[in-house]
Amino acid sequence: MNAKIELIKEIYQLQDDDLKKRKEALQKIEPYVNEIMDKFYEKLLQKEEFTKFIPVERIPELKRKQIKFVAQLLSKPFDEELYNKIAKVAIAHYHIRLDPILLSYGYHLLSELILELSQKEPAILPYLKLIIKYLKVSEEIMKEEYFSQKTLAESPYRANDLFIAVNSLHMAYIRCKSSFEALKVDKEAKELFKKSLEELKEYKDVLEEAGFHLATIKRFCTQFSNEPNEKNLGALKNAIIKPLNNINVTAYLSLTSSLATMRAMTDIVYTRSIINDTKLTIETVQHNMYKLLSENYGWAIEALEFLENEPEEGYDIVKYMSFEESVFFLCIKVRDVVNKLYVVEAIDLLAEAMKLTIYIKSKE
Repeated sequence: MNAKIELIKEIYQLQDDDLKKRKEALQKIEPYVNEIMDKFYEKLLQKEEFTKFIPVERIPELKRKQIKFVAQLLSKPFDEELYNKIAKVAIAHYHIRLDPILLSYGYHLLSELILELSQKEPAILPYLKLIIKYLKVSEEIMKEEYFSQKTLAESPYRANDLFIAVNSLHMAYIRCKSSFEALKVDKEAKELFKKSLEELKEYKDVLEEAGFHLATIKRFCTQFSNEPNEKNLGALKNAIIKPLNNINVTAYLSLTSSLATMRAMTDIVYTRSIINDTKLTIETVQHNMYKLLSENYGWAIEALEFLENEPEEGYDIVKYMSFEESVFFLCIKVRDVVNKLYVVEAIDLLAEAMKLTIYIKSKE
C-alpha cells in the first residue's frame, strides 16, 4: 500500500508539507460550505439520473457526510488511513450501483462550485485550486476502488463468499453460545462476537442478499448485552438462523459444503491434515477436527463437543474416537434446516473419514 501511495503522490505532485496549506484552504471555504452543498444537491437533482440515488428526505444527512468527507480530505495526512477512507466511500457507491460516470459528474460539479468562490474572493484562488487538486486525487482513487470491487463481485470465486461468510457467522455464535444461552453478559464472549461481525463487513452484500443483515444482528447483540433475557436472546438467534429456512439458501450451502467435503476428504486421507502436527496431542487433534468441521459445515452445526463419555441423547451424530491411549466422543447437533437429513449424512461421512485417519495413525 505504501508504494501505491507514493506513486499517487508522484503522479499528482502531492507534497508531504502541504497539510498546513490544506488546513488553511479548509478554513477559507468553511463560511461557504453549506451554500456550496445546497447548490450541489440542487443541481444534482435537476438531472433525472441522480433522483433515484438521492432521496429528498436524506439530503440533510448526505450534506453532513459530504462536508465531513471534504474536511477529512483537507485535514488529514495523505496516507494509508486516508486512502482507506476514500476507498470505503467508493465501495458504498458501488453497493448502491451508482454509475461511475455519475460519480465523475459529481466531482466535476463540486469542483466547479468551489472554483466559483474565486469570483467573490479572488485572493483565495490558490487555495481553491489546491482543494480541487485533492478532489481529483480522491476521484481517481474512488474510480479505481469502484472497479476493483466490481471485478471482485464478478469473479467466480465471489460465489463462494456466501459459504465462507455464513460459516464464519455461525461459528462466531457457537464460540459464544454457552455464555449467551446462560443469559450472562460475558465481556470476552461479547467482544469476540462483535469482532467477528466486524471481520464479516467485506461480505456484507452477499450476506444481505441471502437475508443475513449484519447491522440487525449487531443491534440485537447490543440489546442482549444491555438486557440479557430470553426475548433478546431469541431475537439475536432468529436473526442468525432464520435465513436458513430459505430452501434456496440452504440448498446452495449444502451443495458448496458437499464440494468442500470432497476436498476435505482427500486432504484428510492423503495429507492427514488433522494429524500432521509435529507434537500431536489429543488437544491438537480435537482442535484440527473442530476447525475442519467448522470450515465445511459451520452454518449447519448447532453444537459441536468432544466428550469423555457417550451421551445418551441430544446429538444427531456421535462418533467414538480412539487416539493412542485416549478415547473421546465427537458429538454434533445439526440445525433444523429444511434438508437436515441430507446434511447429517454428509457431516457423518466427513466425521467417519476423520475417525478412520485417527485410527490408522494410532496403529503406526
